[in-house]
Amino acid sequence: MTFATLLDAMAGKRALVIGDLMLDEYIFGSATRISPEAPVMVIRHSRSHQVPGGAANVARNMQALGGQVSLVGLIGNDDAGRFLSNELGESGSVGGLVVDGERMTTRKTRVVADHSHQVLRIDAESDEPISESVENRLIEATRMAAIEANVIVLSDYRKGTLTANVVANAISIGQELGIPILANPKPQTLNRYRGASLVSLNRSEASIAIGEERSISIDAAYQVACQIRNEGDFGAVLVTLGEDGAVVSAPNEIRITAPRVEVADPAGAGDTVIAATALGVSAFGFVPEVFQLAIELAASVVQHVGVAVPSEGDLRRIRGK
Repeated sequence: MTFATLLDAMAGKRALVIGDLMLDEYIFGSATRISPEAPVMVIRHSRSHQVPGGAANVARNMQALGGQVSLVGLIGNDDAGRFLSNELGESGSVGGLVVDGERMTTRKTRVVADHSHQVLRIDAESDEPISESVENRLIEATRMAAIEANVIVLSDYRKGTLTANVVANAISIGQELGIPILANPKPQTLNRYRGASLVSLNRSEASIAIGEERSISIDAAYQVACQIRNEGDFGAVLVTLGEDGAVVSAPNEIRITAPRVEVADPAGAGDTVIAATALGVSAFGFVPEVFQLAIELAASVVQHVGVAVPSEGDLRRIRGK
């Protein structure tokens, strides 16, 4: 099966993304000198850029691949929340945004010097639990949006949206509808996702999930994926290994190689992987070509500075492989 065949089949698939929404803000400039006030660089500002991030970036990746996306998540009653609502509305993925007036919208501000050197990140976020009423609104929005979906993706950045109750209801709804449920959780919340069709973890997250202090080796990665799958009652586990590719326990063994590329910024690569995998699985199930395409697409976005989605040029190049 060619990548072109895969991409054609993924176009038009309907996905529901549920998770932590955030605003990714970039301040670009050039490093000119050391400040006389403190031993820090002075950055001469040239431009600023804002894009939807977190679960919204998963949705943007799916749209870039031709998917039709509904999005459920939390925003605050603030400028960042209004920006996300406007941007997502224009892209067609808005519909299940729940406004919590007691909570700020998660915002990550990165200062980038000389095109690609990140010198500072400022996070504005709330770590307070969401209220029961907000939780119920998220569950209701999920139930409404899932009706026409071909696949559900749970995008967990541990910012409060995906409570144990929200996750349990999303998985139950997906199982009732007979559609795959994929998740990219954090190790600390992995046990919430029991019964999911697939969970995706990077090498560091997989190590933490099994209690290892050091990152797992390439040779050990498949056994770790099997251990996580068996302990969590998951249909499949995908462990991404950066430049070493990925392994999948599904339950058969799948090993994926990664193309050699010059990495400009790894931020958002996991969003691309889960987005492409979800659309591919909804079309063809757990076939190796789906995971190979996901890794190829992730390799394309890490060559861009900042959180990015596959460009038209990226897709043309991958189609030709």
